[in-house]
Amino acid sequence: MKNLPRVLGYLVRYWQFKVALLLVISATMLEVFTPALIGGIIDTVKAMLAGEDPGRITGFGGMINMALTPAFEWVSEKLGLSLNTSTLIVLSLALILISALVGAVRYLQRYILAYVSQRAAFEIRSDLYSSLLEQSFSFYDEQRTGQLMARATSDVDQLERFFGFGLTQLVSSILLFSMVLYTIINMSPQLTLVSMIVLPLIMFTTLRFARRIGPIWLRIRNQFGEISSAVQENLMGVRVVRGFAMEGYEEEKFKRLCDEYFETNMEGARLRSLYMPLASMLTSMGVALIIWYGGVQVISGALSLGTLIAFYFYLIRLAGPVRMFGFMVATFQRGMAAAERIFEIIDKPSAVAEREGAVELTDVKGHIVFEDVGFSYDGRNMVLKGINLDVKPGMKVAILGATGSGKSSIINLIPRFYDVTEGRITIDGYDVRDVTIRSLRKHIGIVRQDPFIFSTTIRENIALGVENPRFEDIVEAAKRAQIHDFISSLPEGYDTRVGERGVTLSGGQKQRIAIARALLKNPKILILDDSTSSVDMWTEYEIQRALKELMENRTTFIITQRISTIRDADYIVVLERGRIVEEGTHEQLMSKKGIYYRLYKTQVSHEDLEED
Repeated sequence: MKNLPRVLGYLVRYWQFKVALLLVISATMLEVFTPALIGGIIDTVKAMLAGEDPGRITGFGGMINMALTPAFEWVSEKLGLSLNTSTLIVLSLALILISALVGAVRYLQRYILAYVSQRAAFEIRSDLYSSLLEQSFSFYDEQRTGQLMARATSDVDQLERFFGFGLTQLVSSILLFSMVLYTIINMSPQLTLVSMIVLPLIMFTTLRFARRIGPIWLRIRNQFGEISSAVQENLMGVRVVRGFAMEGYEEEKFKRLCDEYFETNMEGARLRSLYMPLASMLTSMGVALIIWYGGVQVISGALSLGTLIAFYFYLIRLAGPVRMFGFMVATFQRGMAAAERIFEIIDKPSAVAEREGAVELTDVKGHIVFEDVGFSYDGRNMVLKGINLDVKPGMKVAILGATGSGKSSIINLIPRFYDVTEGRITIDGYDVRDVTIRSLRKHIGIVRQDPFIFSTTIRENIALGVENPRFEDIVEAAKRAQIHDFISSLPEGYDTRVGERGVTLSGGQKQRIAIARALLKNPKILILDDSTSSVDMWTEYEIQRALKELMENRTTFIITQRISTIRDADYIVVLERGRIVEEGTHEQLMSKKGIYYRLYKTQVSHEDLEED
């Protein structure tokens, strides 16, 4: 229930929703008149057959006759018909007219609700997507992609169904129940009391059903997310699965997830299968009671036949909301379970938040300072400790170290993918936490070891993050990145669409497109994250030519394990277990004959360390 006001907030902002509610109320009120008209018709026909005056009918049918008497007389006078015949005609036409009006109103109601529910679902999906884009990297370290996809698709669709059907059905049922109950009490309090004998049993059964079905729907939503995660991971890693002949293992794992999902759905189905017939049986018992007691009343003359039949139809209308209550509860529970999962993401605060009063970072020179920086991913285990660096504008700084030494952690702190745990990082004297995230990242370009290429055109991939770029600038960036000739050789050139994640491109081609992307962005700070570690020697040579062009007049951080790629760096930092153990120029570090010296000899000179 705590999520219901918030869910409704997405609907009430649209005036069309208020119109839809008005239409729901109008259609429900019109439907309440139908049984009374049927009862009035039956009493009129009965009176005509008995030679009695229909105007003397008592009960609810009499009320209808009194309301429509002017119409009866007008039709009789205009068409020259007997009053009995005109009465029957008017009542029949009124029944047809109300049915037509109900149909027209229901059509408008459904159409408007479809629009409103689609708009509300759009707003929720947009809020969810915005929250996902604003989350820090630590959020994605803890989440599974399939679960997030399930929340953004299936859970939002579930809420959309609740908007379009469940909510209005609930309003309509409550209104119909109230109006019908009021009407039948006025028709016959005794008959109403008899028909209500089974109502406490129906309500008890429904509430018990609601308490049991809620947790089941939440489990179903979570298990669907697990299935989505499994599908997503296997589609992304299909080459690994096949390469290791793991098809059987993955199929068995997926089968177990589907079996759990099947069992939970069947648990819900068994509960619904028990409740629905039980509610119908209890309702039928109520109908049987009123037929018995009402028949006695008609025989004794205390009740007209038309009133009894109208009462029967009203009870059928009343039974509808009662029987539907369980279904509506299930729909409500599904919608609220989906809302809980969606709002959990929307309300998740980003670990990297923009401070109030953050300033725009402009006219960047690229002077970066690490002041006693410490960092931990989990708040307990420090992966960086006491990092102090003073990088002047235009310097090329190489960061070297074994896997797990903290190289990537350092470069992830500069654009605030994560925030420092201790100390601070400044750019041109500004603490990176005191500037807007957008303006900070606008001045930073990153070329990663495995750059992400979107499944769109090469032109759009190069122009990523640049507003309204000129085609000439895109071509110039590609030329400087040593990739223009390859693009020009393609049948569609720069408009060639690449496969998902750039699968139609080689590793070197993806790297050079990423370099062209960075060149077009023209940042003052550049981060190269092991950008040549997974390519062959010739491709590395081509990439190095492009990188040389890219690094010109920029503050550059080079993350690598290859000594050969950093000889020309202005400053070299060697990390070990999160600490700087050596730093200086190539010549200074070689003269120390420490870690860097040994790595250099191993990778480049291939000399026997002992003999040296």
